[in-house]
Amino acid sequence: MASQGIGGREASEKLERAGIIVNKNAIPFDTRSPVDPSGIRLGTAGETTRGKRAKDMLGIAQKIDRALRS
Repeated sequence: MASQGIGGREASEKLERAGIIVNKNAIPFDTRSPVDPSGIRLGTAGETTRGKRAKDMLGIAQKIDRALRS
């Protein structure tokens, strides 16, 4: 995300519009403010509860990538 100039808040908002809910989250040695940190946190426990497996995560990652690039 940082290489694309996207902060955690913007990423969270873009992903929410795409139907993916994440939390903005600080990363180690983050230089951004806590209001707009550099990272996001993905809740994979919810997906595994729905029966998703490791191979399904590739599709989710691709959907996240498309949403953040749009």
